[in-house]
Amino acid sequence: MGIKRILTLTLALALVVGGMFYLRQRGSGETQPLRVLTWSNYYPDSLLKEFTSKTGVHVELSYMSSNEELFAKLRAGATGYDLIQPSDYMVRRLSMLKMLSPVDPAALPHLKDLDDFYRNLPYDPGLKYSVPFTWGTTGIALNVDKVKIPAEGVSWKMLFESPDGQHTSLLDDMREVFGAVLSWKGLSLNSTKTDDLGMARQEISKARNRILTFSSEPRPLLLKGEVNIAHVFSVDANQAHKENASIQYFIPKEGGTIWTDNFSIPITGKRKVEAHAFIDFWLEPENALRLIRENTLATPNKTARLLLTPEEQNDINTYPTGETLKKLHFLEDIGDTLNDMNRMWTELKS
Repeated sequence: MGIKRILTLTLALALVVGGMFYLRQRGSGETQPLRVLTWSNYYPDSLLKEFTSKTGVHVELSYMSSNEELFAKLRAGATGYDLIQPSDYMVRRLSMLKMLSPVDPAALPHLKDLDDFYRNLPYDPGLKYSVPFTWGTTGIALNVDKVKIPAEGVSWKMLFESPDGQHTSLLDDMREVFGAVLSWKGLSLNSTKTDDLGMARQEISKARNRILTFSSEPRPLLLKGEVNIAHVFSVDANQAHKENASIQYFIPKEGGTIWTDNFSIPITGKRKVEAHAFIDFWLEPENALRLIRENTLATPNKTARLLLTPEEQNDINTYPTGETLKKLHFLEDIGDTLNDMNRMWTELKS
């Protein structure tokens, strides 16, 4: 073999080995982790490690307390996120403002396991900019050892005219709190009427002086006994119940919010291939099933849900009955009214 041919083969081999080393370094996250902005209590460490082991991609999680916080971060120019988890109405808002990259279905082989219902929801028909990760409701958690369940049923009144204000918390989430008042009063939780919002503001203001705190993470407060009545997302209530059976979840009799939390890729995201790999990992039925059982999440994955026991499938705190679902509504993008609500919220919290 000639010297020239040997040198050529040596160079080619060096390029291949060097390229593999570069990709492994890049995928391992030693220099560039996949940065995910998410909600707390969603991802078990064991499954995150399994994703990294399978793909070589390290994951770095950051947390948000509300969709408005997410929006503020992106609007202010935050470019450090490769994947975000907005709720339904925020997906619509971000996509309308051209702040999201399209999702590539070809890069998601397990998208076929998603239930058809979640493919054409009003905020993103056809899943152009989002993939549902989990869904749930918003309601009230009670420590039934400390608080009596009213004979007439649990109402939003228990938050805003609490029988135990010193141990009551409201979500630190503007849309959810306004929506709860509006639902309590028999109005649309997406109302944009000035009078409706003014009334809601007044009720929140009165409640503010009675309650202990605003918190979007009431689970530890419930478990420590600092809060006995909490405005809460179903997932947090179910996780608290798993640790203390006296903490029970109720969807108020007036109805309220149903929501989805979704995967979306910000337009500024730099690791779109890895972001799609992360999404597909959680779409795999086996991983979805483990996630459901470890973190008591409701799943939009039809294949994974069929693997649940009948008892798990019929848990009304996770999967409400059809009758209850009729009383639940998605929060919608309320346009410029959001600015007025934001101003009211800032005044209420100051």
